[in-house]
Amino acid sequence: MKKLLLSLMALMLALQAKAQYEEPPYYFKGMLNGKIEVEIAFEIGPHGITAGYIYYPKAKTPAPILIVGSYMPDDDPYNMVYLREFQADGTVTGILQLRYSEVEGDYEFVSGQWTNPKTGAELPMSRMRSMFRKPDWYAVSPLTPEDPSRIGREYSYTFWNPNYKAMMGGAASFRAAGKNKLAFSISNCPQNIAEGDSEKGRPAVLSGNEFEYLNVNECNYGFRASFFPRFVVLETIAGGEKMHGCFGLGASFDGVYIKVKN
Repeated sequence: MKKLLLSLMALMLALQAKAQYEEPPYYFKGMLNGKIEVEIAFEIGPHGITAGYIYYPKAKTPAPILIVGSYMPDDDPYNMVYLREFQADGTVTGILQLRYSEVEGDYEFVSGQWTNPKTGAELPMSRMRSMFRKPDWYAVSPLTPEDPSRIGREYSYTFWNPNYKAMMGGAASFRAAGKNKLAFSISNCPQNIAEGDSEKGRPAVLSGNEFEYLNVNECNYGFRASFFPRFVVLETIAGGEKMHGCFGLGASFDGVYIKVKN
């Protein structure tokens, strides 16, 4: 009987987690640059992490492309979402800025644009309207919390930095260091370099699909890692602009890193 109750409790928790992340709350379709059909679906998860897919139905081989970023509430009733378009190897091929309103459970697309990160070309979104239901190509939620046993070994991203006229980005590696414990090594260089490893004998301790780690490099920098099936989001939680003793001016681990090796 005790085993049965434990099994039922585990099933209920799993169903609750699935219900929390199963349905994306926003799906829109319209035109990009007035001539390219486009569909966008995304959902907002813990810590404002936002993820979904962008889909071009008239492409030669249409397939949903992962988009990940953050939700930033604007003046009520408008909301802002900033997303990057990621290829499977972590290369950023587009930057999206969306603005929408939410009134009594109804969602209205206000404005949006897609920007080419290499050329800077900006393509406006127009005639965008709600699809009112999850599109058929949106099969799996990208914000399903990752099972600790499936966290990858290597994650990375790259994007074109016009100031340096080069592809830049970050890399993070993780390895098991005990039950629900991870050792890590991270390097990030969107502008200045931020590098750090977990301290020997002090691995990161997972709580669900997240961990928080303070005093990287024995200074006051701390960050949070949130793991999902295809990516990890690293966010600064301590140190901020006062961490010049750890990294270069303004450098941090912040970013979305795509899983490239299991």
